[in-house]
Amino acid sequence: MTAMSASLAKSTFTNSSARVVSWIVALALVLATALGAAAAELTADEILAELEGTAFVGSGSATIELVTINARGQERSNRLAFYRQETPHGANQLLEYLSPADVAGTKFLTVDDESGETLMWLYLPALGRERRIAGSATQDNFMGTDFTYEEIGSIGTFTKDYDAERLADETYQDVENYVLRLEPHSADSKYSFVKMWVWKEHFIPLRVEFYNRQGDLEKVLVNEDVRPTSQGRWQPHLITMRSETTGSRTIIRVLETSDEPVPDEYFTLRYLRR
Repeated sequence: MTAMSASLAKSTFTNSSARVVSWIVALALVLATALGAAAAELTADEILAELEGTAFVGSGSATIELVTINARGQERSNRLAFYRQETPHGANQLLEYLSPADVAGTKFLTVDDESGETLMWLYLPALGRERRIAGSATQDNFMGTDFTYEEIGSIGTFTKDYDAERLADETYQDVENYVLRLEPHSADSKYSFVKMWVWKEHFIPLRVEFYNRQGDLEKVLVNEDVRPTSQGRWQPHLITMRSETTGSRTIIRVLETSDEPVPDEYFTLRYLRR
């Protein structure tokens, strides 16, 4: 091969390679843009729909530690069993206190009926009977925690309870998040709106801010230690609800989880009284 031929071949090869590299780069940019556009096109309602099936949502059970800490720093630790069952009308949930002895056997049952209403009952062993939680009582704090009965009783029912608006995305806890503004459907809600940060990769709410009727920040929920369970479902294992008005905190630590189906009888008044 002559020097000129070699030079021409080298030039042809170089130009061809450059075109291939340019084409690959262009394709990568197109794909990245398309994927970014697809993510950007998710509506607030679609993001909420993706949240269904995360965190404590789904069917199964968990053992949790619930710690209440008052403004003076005094702590009280409780151990509970949590059961959940998906239904055609929403979900059934049961919380049962296992310890300490003075609250063991206390149970809180919520059932979504055909009308879409969430029915709630609290069973206290000392009384030997259940009490229906309804009306304004659903806004009261649950068992001395910073959660209301409504918040404990409707974990994960975002699309059912809120109208959503998508705000600008933000980085939070070093990951990219969708940010939503949620307005409760119920006029009886104690909150004017809720702001939520949702981890894009796994659709887990990492931070939730609750604003009272005057528009002031009342409570902040933070989900941390997000990791897959033994069944591969991503879930926060450390949940903190902090009151901005009283300075108290409630901490939930998830100790064990299971996706095994929960018997129907767990979500009945008969089981509640056992």
